[in-house]
Amino acid sequence: MSKSFLSLGQQRFFSLVLVTAISTASAQADIFQWPQAGQYRSDTLASIATSTSLTPTADITSLPTTTDDNAPVDIAAQPGWRVVYFWTTACPCVTACENYSLRPLAQQYAGKVKFYAICSDSYDLKKPQSELTATIKGHHLPYPVLFDRTHATAKALGAMVTPEVFLISPDNQIAFSGMPDDSRRYLLQTGKHGYTKTYLSTALAQALADKPVAPSHTELQGCIVAW
Repeated sequence: MSKSFLSLGQQRFFSLVLVTAISTASAQADIFQWPQAGQYRSDTLASIATSTSLTPTADITSLPTTTDDNAPVDIAAQPGWRVVYFWTTACPCVTACENYSLRPLAQQYAGKVKFYAICSDSYDLKKPQSELTATIKGHHLPYPVLFDRTHATAKALGAMVTPEVFLISPDNQIAFSGMPDDSRRYLLQTGKHGYTKTYLSTALAQALADKPVAPSHTELQGCIVAW
């Protein structure tokens, strides 16, 4: 059996570098295109480079997850507007986006929009549930972290990276997908922590005002979801 010479932390770091490089190239020239929502996406460079462009309008019929005590939760069956993003303990982009956009927006739209963090990454899922639950409690998130142990929800949404976010309408249409803010790009450009744009904030304001969401998709920068 082959064995990787990189630690899991190093593998996550290089995944982050890979997706950032691809996203930067995509922004500068129309070289890479992303798969359509609902299409299976592997974490190989070849699939990223050759897939078709993402059009976030797919119907979502089921998004199965479980709680930490293994109770089933189908996010697609929950009423109203929902924000779903893919979460891991191993990606610095997750923490940044939680601080700059996800936590504040969850508080701003409390009672109007349901927020869910989805753990679909094998880096976390292979840990003992008690350890993972304790880690999640330590993050003090104002919304639940649900578990996608079969990766069915990641595949249904076509999720590629953490913290990729999806804004789902009451009739289960994807109104917006991509990065919730530009904190990763800001760090790369300035060397400082911060942000200039909160794409999810704009999308939520437009959606709840019954206006077209624009942009409906933003470039991906984060750590590849490892299955």
